[in-house]
Amino acid sequence: MPQRRPYCLKQRRKHAFVWTKKRLRTENRLLRQRIDYLEHESSALADRLVRGQVDLAQQADNCLSISHELHVLRDINSDAHRRLEEAYETVRQLSSGNKPENSITDTATQVDDTSMIEHIHQLQQELIEAHTKKSDLESAVRELKLRVQEVESANKRLRESPPDGGVASLQEELIRVKMREAEAALSLKEMRQRIAELETHWMRYQEVRAKETQSPTTPNASTESPNTSTDSNSSSANPLSARNRLAKLTAGWMGSSTTSDSEPNLKELEEQLMGLRIREADMNVELQEMRQKVMELETQNHVCSNQLKRQDEELKRVTEERDELCKSEQEMGTKVKELEHKLLAAESEMKEKNVMQRLKYTEALQNISDLKQHIAQLESKNAEKFATAQLRGLIDMDEDSIASNRSNGSLGDATSINSEEMSAFLAEVTLRHSLSNVQTNSDSLLEETDEEDERGDEKKKKQLKSQRKHHEDTADSGLDGVHLSDN
Repeated sequence: MPQRRPYCLKQRRKHAFVWTKKRLRTENRLLRQRIDYLEHESSALADRLVRGQVDLAQQADNCLSISHELHVLRDINSDAHRRLEEAYETVRQLSSGNKPENSITDTATQVDDTSMIEHIHQLQQELIEAHTKKSDLESAVRELKLRVQEVESANKRLRESPPDGGVASLQEELIRVKMREAEAALSLKEMRQRIAELETHWMRYQEVRAKETQSPTTPNASTESPNTSTDSNSSSANPLSARNRLAKLTAGWMGSSTTSDSEPNLKELEEQLMGLRIREADMNVELQEMRQKVMELETQNHVCSNQLKRQDEELKRVTEERDELCKSEQEMGTKVKELEHKLLAAESEMKEKNVMQRLKYTEALQNISDLKQHIAQLESKNAEKFATAQLRGLIDMDEDSIASNRSNGSLGDATSINSEEMSAFLAEVTLRHSLSNVQTNSDSLLEETDEEDERGDEKKKKQLKSQRKHHEDTADSGLDGVHLSDN
């Protein structure tokens, strides 16, 4: 038994570990599903935010138009009230007039009255329509205000809530787009400045060429020949690239209309100058491309740093969750161990209680059987004593009757009645004496049985106490053995 218990404990621990492992896996899976659900919900909320902002702008426009219409209707209503008051005043003036007038004036006033009444009815209808429209507009304004408040609260909640994966990606994409727009605007501005500079240089060059053609000069060929020879040698020594050749061709094509055979050195210098300018423009373009690449790399670095930060935060969160899960697992393991110890203690207590109950039951059965036997013995003794008493009473009665017959045989029939009465009296006395003896014997027997029962109960109590002590000693030794096996 003590060898089997550690194996059972190991199996229980193994089953508990497997169960906790499965539970943690299910919790991890549920957490991942919840994260995916929250990401989808965050993207949906971002879409709702954009839609809500668009709806908010549309509702603001609708509110402005409705307020404008409301102002117009108020003006119309005030005008209608004013006209109605004027009509009432004219009616009062006409009704308050006391002087009779001519028939022509009466008919004119009647016509004016009918037209005025029609006009008043029309104004009343317009007023009713204006009131109904005003109430409709007020209800619409209330609904729009409620909608605006709801959208503002949703917008505020979304702003206060931390950005999730979808929102973060949108923010990164927005940053990239803004950086590209800034780069494009900067490059466009620089290109425009460069084009303006080239145009100014070209205009100056055209002016200088025009002045030179108007006032021709005689260059010194002898002084310039070594320069040309050195230039040709340097050009032959250093091979030009394709861009330099293209620059020379364009410069030669642009200056071919104004060149002459007498100015070769100036032409070459102009070609070199134009080639250098074109090369400078090419280098500026390359520089802008490199700047754009640098900006793209910076944006990528920024995005990657943000991603790394988010990943670090996620890693920290996951590690914290893992630590919490490990702590909870350890706590659950300790709780499981405590529960196992409590279960073992409860099982031992239940076993002890069962043993005690069985012992009590067996002792009670034994007591009942002993009492039954004792009762049967007492009943048999009582019956024997009663039978002996009856036999003794009958013998005494026979002896008394014989003696009376002998003594009273000579008396005759006169004393026969008295002898019969005496015999009856004697029989009653003997019965009463026998009954009193039986009662005294039964009382003495009952007292003896009570004393014996009390003695038996005391003995049984002592035996039970000794048995309980013995069981407690055995239980303590068993628990000590269990603790030693656990250790």
